[in-house]
Formats: sequence, C-alpha cells, structure tokens
Amino acid sequence: MHHFYKIKRVPFVIWYSKHEITHLLIGLVFAWILREVWGVFSFYYVFLAAVGSLVIDVDHLLYFFTYGRKDWYAQEVRRILRQGQIGTLLRFWRDNHKHNTGLASHNVYVLAGFLVLAAVSTQFDWKASVIFFGAIFLHLVFDMFDDYWALGHLNDNWKHLRRNKAAPPVVSEIK
Repeated sequence: MHHFYKIKRVPFVIWYSKHEITHLLIGLVFAWILREVWGVFSFYYVFLAAVGSLVIDVDHLLYFFTYGRKDWYAQEVRRILRQGQIGTLLRFWRDNHKHNTGLASHNVYVLAGFLVLAAVSTQFDWKASVIFFGAIFLHLVFDMFDDYWALGHLNDNWKHLRRNKAAPPVVSEIK
C-alpha cells in the first residue's frame, strides 16, 4: 500500500513542475521549427533542444549547494530537502523562486552571450549548436516574460552581472 501512496503523488509533482515542462515544450517547439526550416529531422537535435531548454536551471542547484548556500533561500531549500518534504519543496519553489536574485546565470549578459553563440553557430552551419544555444536563449527569454507576468517587473537578477543575495519574502507560508 505504501507504493500506491507514492504513485498518487506523481500528478502533484507534475503540476508543480509545469514551469520546467513549459521550458521543455518551448525547446521542443524550437527544434520542430528548425526542422521545418532546415528540412532535417534528427533525434539528436530533439535531445539537444530538450537538454538546452533545461540545462541552464542547473544554476539553481549550484546556488543551493555552493555559491549561494548562505542565503536564506538556499538554507530553506536544504532544510526542506533534509526533512524529505518534496511536496513542501515544490510549493516553496513555486512561491519563492521569483524572489531569488542571486542566480549567476539568469541575467541579460548571459542571455546576450547565448544569443551571440547561436547566431555565430548559424554562420558555420553548426545546427546542433544553433539548437542547443537557441534553446538556452529561449529558456532565459521565457523566464524574463514569466517575471513580468508574476512580478509585474523584471527580477533584479536580470539587471546585473554580479550576484545579489536573495531577499527573504515579505510573507512566508513555510513553517
């Protein structure tokens, strides 16, 4: 019966993972558009689009466990993980990830860098690089639009190259 309880949680995890699923879908649509433009289909390109659309969020994990580990946000994530409360962690991320201004890779300079890498790759006909760097670029652009949608303005993280400490939320629902 214990295994059934774990299976019941799968829809919950999927629901709270919809942000990452959206990133994945954007990457796959990008690969499909390029397939139409180039007239070439490759599972390798689909794989690169999927990886590229998600890989930039590895910075969140690096933040929690390395360079941002002393910030309140990272400490709270690690505390919830130690307690094994995955559901609480997913809700915490949903409610607070937009207030994390400490990420090193989520800024306009990194965004511009990936746009340049994708553009240069087109000049050399490096299709795999165009797909990979383009998917990362689209991930970051989506995150910017998502900030506008959720916050009404860009997260301060986008405006600087240097990392700022994450500001605690005004109201925290986590106990």
